[in-house]
Amino acid sequence: MLLAIDIGNSSISTGLFCLESGELKYTFKLSSDRERTADEYFAQFGSMLYMSDINKNDIKGAVISSVVPTLTHKLEDCAHRLCGQKPKTVGPGLKTGFAIKIDNPSELGSDLVANTAGVLGLGGKGRAYIIVDMGTATTISAVSESGEYLGNCIMPGVRVSLDALHTETAQLPEVTLSTPKRVIGKNSGDSVRSGVVFGNAIMIDGLIDEFEKEMKLKGGATVYATGGLCEGVIPACRHEMVYQPHLTLYGLYFIYKNNA
Repeated sequence: MLLAIDIGNSSISTGLFCLESGELKYTFKLSSDRERTADEYFAQFGSMLYMSDINKNDIKGAVISSVVPTLTHKLEDCAHRLCGQKPKTVGPGLKTGFAIKIDNPSELGSDLVANTAGVLGLGGKGRAYIIVDMGTATTISAVSESGEYLGNCIMPGVRVSLDALHTETAQLPEVTLSTPKRVIGKNSGDSVRSGVVFGNAIMIDGLIDEFEKEMKLKGGATVYATGGLCEGVIPACRHEMVYQPHLTLYGLYFIYKNNA
């Protein structure tokens, strides 16, 4: 089995793949706690594997994506101890399987690299893709028909917006994320939820339109959506999207295979 670890700002997503078939067998999440030690993460991983009835001796390799540098080494150490070999960490020197056409390719976040590998591995080359990733930040990425990463835009995430409205104002409430039934809210909670959800949906739809114009696409792009905050916003978007909650993990699997 292959252990794939995606270290994000809010959470650490983990997947276990069948190395031969690429089937995603198990997933679990941990919080991104910068104060936690490598030993503590090792203990947590061991507990999760035990509860999933997985023998760590079945893990033959590991691959890591990280946007939190203070956690990268800790999880590398943890993965090394779990599978008995140094994990492959997405970064310079690792083959991605596609060209990165931005000013400084080393600036591109490893999660966006993995997302791109994921859509190309799942959907194949020969078509253009737009990738919407809704996490702590919301990113929208463009991938050309020839499989080149063209660039992206980055904006505050949905949860960041909700939290800011609650913490930076005196009277607006903290609300849960769900798709409102109407745009015009009848109370403070519904009004905040409507503004954030429909506001983000309209923004995402508009940016997809602009991406397709700049990419000069005749038939439009295939849009993939991923990230923990998609489910409340995507139903409010007018563009059809392929929702793949584990896109980054799949991308890590394909990157590992490219470098095996």
